[in-house]
Amino acid sequence: MNENISKSFGQSDEIQRLLQELKELRELKYAIDKTSIVAVTDAQGRITYANDLFCEITQFSREELIGKTHRIINSGYHPKEFFKRMWSEIGRGNIWRGEIKNKKKDGTYYWVHSTIIPFLNEKGKPYKYMSIRTDITKEKELEEELKQSYKKYELIAEHSDNFVALIDEEGKFHYISPTFNLLLHYDLKTLGQQNMFDLIHIKDLDSIKREIQNLLKNGGRKTSTKQEFRLLHGEGRYIDVEANIKIIYDDEPSSKKFILIAMSDISIRKEVEQNLYHLAYYDSLTNLPNRSNFMKELRSYVLDIQLAKEKFALLFIDLDNFKLINDQQGHDIGDLVIVNAANNIKGAIREKDVVARMSGDEFIVLLKGIENEEDTMDIVRKIMEKFRLPIHLNGKEYAITCSIGIAFYPEHGKSPEELIKNADAALSEVKRNSKDNYAIYDRQLENVSLERRIIENAMRKGLNEHQFFLEYQPKINIQNNQLVGVEALVRWNHPDLGAIPPGKFISLAEATGLIVPLGEWILKESCRQGREWQNKGFGQLIVAVNVSVRQLQDPNFVQQVEQILKDTGFNPKLLELELTESILADLNSIIPVLNRLRNMGIQISVDDFGTGYSSLSYIKHLPVDTLKVDASFVKDIHKNEESKAIVKAIINLANTIGLKVIAEGIENEAHVITLRNDGCMFGQGFYYSRPLKKEEFEEFVQSRGFIPS
Repeated sequence: MNENISKSFGQSDEIQRLLQELKELRELKYAIDKTSIVAVTDAQGRITYANDLFCEITQFSREELIGKTHRIINSGYHPKEFFKRMWSEIGRGNIWRGEIKNKKKDGTYYWVHSTIIPFLNEKGKPYKYMSIRTDITKEKELEEELKQSYKKYELIAEHSDNFVALIDEEGKFHYISPTFNLLLHYDLKTLGQQNMFDLIHIKDLDSIKREIQNLLKNGGRKTSTKQEFRLLHGEGRYIDVEANIKIIYDDEPSSKKFILIAMSDISIRKEVEQNLYHLAYYDSLTNLPNRSNFMKELRSYVLDIQLAKEKFALLFIDLDNFKLINDQQGHDIGDLVIVNAANNIKGAIREKDVVARMSGDEFIVLLKGIENEEDTMDIVRKIMEKFRLPIHLNGKEYAITCSIGIAFYPEHGKSPEELIKNADAALSEVKRNSKDNYAIYDRQLENVSLERRIIENAMRKGLNEHQFFLEYQPKINIQNNQLVGVEALVRWNHPDLGAIPPGKFISLAEATGLIVPLGEWILKESCRQGREWQNKGFGQLIVAVNVSVRQLQDPNFVQQVEQILKDTGFNPKLLELELTESILADLNSIIPVLNRLRNMGIQISVDDFGTGYSSLSYIKHLPVDTLKVDASFVKDIHKNEESKAIVKAIINLANTIGLKVIAEGIENEAHVITLRNDGCMFGQGFYYSRPLKKEEFEEFVQSRGFIPS
């Protein structure tokens, strides 16, 4: 019992960690903007974000920078080959570091140390780049001074802002700058009796000594190198430093060689780089690698083993009935279940294997170096046995099993994409049949089931025979109780089966591609109805329409929207397109589409926001107008402090980056009061009205006095 209680408290701590991460994201942005020159570009190098320090140092306004490339600040100092090498490096997905001389708007020059971090899509290709720069103009000016003079005290004076040491080949100090006392808290007299090499971290020492020896052997008064290492602070901890190491000569006839080491503290920059890397490649809830990270690892592994003819297996894992628990118990319990699932999988696989969270309640495992099928089955059985044990969360017991699809390399595919597709197909077969089981990929799994074909054909027929219709759920300004818009929701009235709930056919429409013609009809009917209500004097009602990622990926989607607006005469400023957080999986191709839609005046909202915490780090880069807080958080917001804190954090995030917030699933007055007090402006839910047919909605509007009767 004590063990179960301890486990419950431990997983409750996980919720607190998540809330802390929301705070840390804001603090991280503040730290970056205050300490570094930051710019974000798209894949073609066009600037999409520039912070205040970037504008300040370049003397360009943000408006002058956005949309331009970095040629706007090109000094002409570096040869074309320099930039070719840089682009080649980041184009391969690698982080690039180097020094660049740039030109300000007034024609003067400045130097920066730049770190460029590529963000990769699921295909391993960069879709945007973030550069973090530090102004090193003073250091470069100092370096120029060094070239002109070899007098050690003149050199030292110019390095007053850094930690400067003058040592001989054995590491004995000949000069120590006052900053060792002021910033590193060393007693200079005591430190002078020690050795510089004793201050360098043992794991960095050999490489630094080797670089110094190379400089000494090469000779030449212009020989220098730039290195990064960990330096011992006077308080006993290590800090990251960047050091310019240069060989200089005494004025004595013997020309004795000294090593000048000018160091600057780069601890904050290192921490920022590490945090950004973690945000880009790890899931914040489970701390497991995310999809992009896993795909990068898998592609690299496949290349490594091709010649060795090694075998491996992929396990695609999905939690059974997770949605039921998530909906009934709320997202706080749901998140704990996800964390428990991650621990179950990690506890069953080997140290050399890799597990990642793909999305939602889906995980994937790379089993490396599989000798035979039975090796895989042993691990699969261990995973399933762990899942079959009941888990205890907040004093309650839950039974969560899992389904697993298995694909072997090279029997079931030779590319990462093919293997994942086939493991997913095997998983789908398990989910359609028994769940709590596993299946190995079989070519016959590619055959669509009879039931699936029947429903698909029925949907095609239903589209032609106008079996689908729309209902409209009112959206309310909860601060003044005024109607502001509606959400259009599709319904299917089958002539034989009756009303078929959306949960039964939307996912199939997505999988088969029928969502494209169905979505086109929904959009056209919504705009037509919106125009009709305008003509009836209903005012400026915003009509929200759900759009899938599949539709956004259709190359003709934007033209389709333009044509519908033209045909119906509906004002694009009154149209809102609602997207799910799944757009984060393909930002590189989705963002240009969203930009084109917004340029037409259409509003964009992110539906079910909050169900994927990793989205918090990306949402500020999305061209959206509104965040819709998922109903699972609103459900118990009036009595659950965690839900209230998460919703409040989302509202604060939205306010910070200039977005609107609408809460879904409002069911009682307590929800309204809590949301109103927390600063939420808009809401929808059964407290105000269920989804209504056209005639019912018109009666609702008139009976509530929103327009003259």
